[in-house]
Amino acid sequence: MEDCFQIPLKKDSDIPIYRQLADGIAALAEDGVLPADSKLPPIRKMAAHFQVNPVTVVTAYKYLEQKKMVYSRVGSGTYISPLPVEKVPAPVARKNLAMFEKMPALENAINFTVTQLPNELFPVDAFKQAFDTVLEREKGGAFRYTDSMGYLPLRETLCRYLASFGIQTTVDAMQIISGAQQGIDIMSKAVLQYGDVVFVESPTFYGAAGAFLSRGAKLIGIPMEMDGMEMAALENYLKLYRPKFIYMMAYYQTPTGASYSMEKKRRLLDLAEKYDTYIIEEDDFYDFHYGKEKLLPLKALDYKNRVVYIKSFSKILMPGLRMGLMVLPKKMKTAVMEAKYTTDISTSGFIQKALEEYLQANGWETHGKKVRAYGSGKYHKAVSMARKYLLPAGASFLLPEGGVSLWVHLPERVDAEILCNRALEKHVLISPGSQFSIDGTERQHIRLCFAGLTDDRIEVGMKRLGEVLRGI
Repeated sequence: MEDCFQIPLKKDSDIPIYRQLADGIAALAEDGVLPADSKLPPIRKMAAHFQVNPVTVVTAYKYLEQKKMVYSRVGSGTYISPLPVEKVPAPVARKNLAMFEKMPALENAINFTVTQLPNELFPVDAFKQAFDTVLEREKGGAFRYTDSMGYLPLRETLCRYLASFGIQTTVDAMQIISGAQQGIDIMSKAVLQYGDVVFVESPTFYGAAGAFLSRGAKLIGIPMEMDGMEMAALENYLKLYRPKFIYMMAYYQTPTGASYSMEKKRRLLDLAEKYDTYIIEEDDFYDFHYGKEKLLPLKALDYKNRVVYIKSFSKILMPGLRMGLMVLPKKMKTAVMEAKYTTDISTSGFIQKALEEYLQANGWETHGKKVRAYGSGKYHKAVSMARKYLLPAGASFLLPEGGVSLWVHLPERVDAEILCNRALEKHVLISPGSQFSIDGTERQHIRLCFAGLTDDRIEVGMKRLGEVLRGI
């Protein structure tokens, strides 16, 4: 704020004073001296300092607001807007993972970057039986194309499954997809045009960010809090931009692990209706809930039909299935169906039929309980070891009560990139926060995925990280 008082004003210039003041503030914002959402000095204080009429300052602020350089909050003041869309940088995606993947010497390292479950948890025998049943029943017909929207009996089964989470839908609104990533890509293909704006959580999942960017979208990050997006910031940004949609995860968000409060879920839906935008809700980890509270997806509250719900079965069943679903608002159905058809005509009919057979024979709960019991054990082990080795070194972390990872806040003295490099020397792989930052500037967090590690390796890995932290 004090930098505003250093703006040089020339009262004998041909340029009006209000323009000089506005241009000076704009220059400070563009140079990063005044970051997004920083508050400008009160009008009377600015007027007194520069010895001008308060109307001059009001005119300068209004001029900047018209150029979308600032926005106002009633009763609070005037604030610097986020970067203009054309200046929003592209995400820095997977650069650290790419580095790890090129280092074969680290194949036996303790790897906190992988979200997959161990192979022994995959229901292989049950799926082998399902495959055999489908082949015996349909012979060569098992490999024919299905309806582009998906195998009807599977969609009927999945509608009943979603009802258990409070999502009431019909087979006509459901699209079977080859995994959540395809769902995001199809949505982008169906809806986005070059230059469109998409709001994402900040930090966010780099896979989704990459899909939006591949269609020429511009991304605006909405800051995350412990119970979801910062709603005041979201509404201020909605006033400035008109996004095609808002991308979010209601539970166990990637990478923070945060879950939305009921208040914020309802507010998010209200804002989507007010500003005429849609929401993409991705469900990768809702099945991994370890608390007693019943989950209620955003889609379950969606009485205005503003939410596109995308669910993947890769995490809960087997990654290689490449299977998921979308529940679509009526207005988007035709465009999404066309995008799906031109992408791959339809998801593997054989796999769809096998999944439907598997669900008929086994249901969801037997395997779901097994996976949750496993995940809960790993979660509590990871939390225990993080408390033992990371907290004494000055780190802190959220307790998500679900998901497959911890989002660790590092001490101010520690740079996440430096920590990752030092951890590599100890044969420990971790994900820096910059992987989930749309501008790559996040330096104070790391993500630790515990799902694929034994208890012994979780403890050894946490101990080594604690040692590295204390040494920086």
